[in-house]
Formats: sequence, structure tokens, C-alpha cells
Amino acid sequence: MNVNENLRRQLSCASKRNHLLIAHTPSERKSLKLLVAREAAIEPIPGAFSLKKEYEHMNPRARERARIKAIHKLHPDWTFCLYSAAIAHGLQVPHALLDATHIAIAKGRNWRKAEPTIHSHILHDPITTTSDGVPCTNISATIFECLCATDFRFGLAIVDSALHNHLVSRKTLIDYFEQHARYRHGSRQAHMTLMHADGRSENGGESVVRAIILELGFAEPDLQVEIEDPLNPGTYKRVDYYWLLENGRAIVGELDGFEKYLKTHGNPRKSPDENLRSAIKAMRRERMRETSLNLAGITVLRFSYADALDTEKFFSLLSTAGVPLA
Repeated sequence: MNVNENLRRQLSCASKRNHLLIAHTPSERKSLKLLVAREAAIEPIPGAFSLKKEYEHMNPRARERARIKAIHKLHPDWTFCLYSAAIAHGLQVPHALLDATHIAIAKGRNWRKAEPTIHSHILHDPITTTSDGVPCTNISATIFECLCATDFRFGLAIVDSALHNHLVSRKTLIDYFEQHARYRHGSRQAHMTLMHADGRSENGGESVVRAIILELGFAEPDLQVEIEDPLNPGTYKRVDYYWLLENGRAIVGELDGFEKYLKTHGNPRKSPDENLRSAIKAMRRERMRETSLNLAGITVLRFSYADALDTEKFFSLLSTAGVPLA
């Protein structure tokens, strides 16, 4: 086996594990860079490589995790912070926030940026930890920094996921925010986001859409409420958003998307066609359940993530359905 074949094999093994391959010698680096020049490989960070197609097809969170792991191997004394620390802690960081890797540096330390996608930040809380095998800011500091730095929508997705996975308690976060908020830019935004956090939210998309609902001035929905199917007594289904009006009428909001059905009903042991058929059957069952709920007087709204981002139309949908304002 020649050098190129061996490196391709190593790249393939690393890609299957969602890792980057570190070049350990000048000759390995030279051979890997030749593969990059031929567009067979990619060098996301200096000294770490991946097969190009596999890297481009990776989920953005998995891609950032691979970058973090590789940077840690190359620079074991670096501490990760902000959204990179959030990835290390397993939080739901929106993809739009994953365009760079974030490193914490001590006050007064000089930092020479060697790579444009690695950003440095002052380490405000010296109490760090290790998560997913890499050094990073502690969970409370990580969430606080993220919520200070980003907007309500993305911040809610991050803190919701921390509560959902029981990584930290609301009380701990409230206490931490109060202790560290003084003179910190964005601390008011962070506190407001925390006040709306809810661990019942099951994924980042649901959190972002709930934030949009609140930004538009609607009443905060209840989450993951179980509703009995009137045509199948004893059968319950949790719904994403739920409003109970003063007149007793209920409105249900469901965040929809075909990928949701593929994820829920897909089976790695089945072919893509079989998984597609399973997803279509699930969609049909959902439509039948929706019909029965409507017959019972419950208004069911289905909308996608893209629908919610079109705020003018989304406001019209919710207001026309009778969703109350706050």
C-alpha cells in the first residue's frame, strides 16, 4: 500500500467517526495537501484534514465538534468557550452560529490570530471544566456568554436544550447570571432569554419558533401537552404548542417538516425507499389525527420553520386562528 492509499484509508476511517485526520509529519502534510489540491480532501484547520465530500455532508454541529477535537489535539492547552463550549457540552447551537471556533484567553494575554475561523475571547470566569474530552468554560458560564452574545431566538434554543437535558438547573443559572451580570454587555438580553427558557422544548427548531411567537406579541404557549384522540379513546399525542382560550377552545400548533418524519420513523437497517414509505404513512396518520381533533373543536395549525421565519405571514396565520396576544 503506497502513501496516498494509506492516507486515503486513514481519511476514510476518520470521516466515518466524524473526526479530522491530523498530519503528524511534514511528509504526511505534503501528501494530504496534494489530495486537497486535487479536491479529494479538505483542510478545515491548518494541519487537520478530511475527505471533502464527507466533510461537506456532515451535520454542522458534528462538523464543529470535529474541528474542536482536532484543535484540542493540536493545542491541548487551549480552552474552548462560547458556542464551541456549548457544542462540547452537547447543547443545541443553531447552525448559523457555527461559522467559527471560539477560544478563551486569560486577561492580559496576547493572542495572535493564526487562522481566520478561530476567534479569541477574554476568559471572565476562571472556573473551567472538561466536557466531551476537551477543556472548556463551565456550563453556567457557557450559557451566560452565549445568551449575552446572540439574540433571543438563538439564545432560547441553547438554554432550552441545557434544561431539557438536565445539564443545569434554572435556579443555578439565575444565581450565576445575577452574580456575573454587572457591567457585562448583553446581560439584560441574557436575563430576558433565561426568563422564557423551558426544558420541555424538545429541539432547537421548536425553541426558535417559540421565540418568534413571543416576539410577535402572542401569549406564551404551553408545551408538549398530551391530548386524547377523540376517535381513539385512550390514545394520546403530545403537541408542540398549546393555547387554551378563555371560552374553553383550544388551539394547537405543530412544527412540521418532512425531515421530522424521516428522523422519527427512519431505520438504519431499512433502505431509503422503505424509510420514505414509513414517513409517508406517519404523515397520513398525523393528518387523520388532525382531522379528528378538528372535529372535536380543537384548532390545529401546522407550520414549518421557514413559515415562522416569514413573520408577516406567520403573524397573520396565528392571529386569524385566534391565538391570543400577550
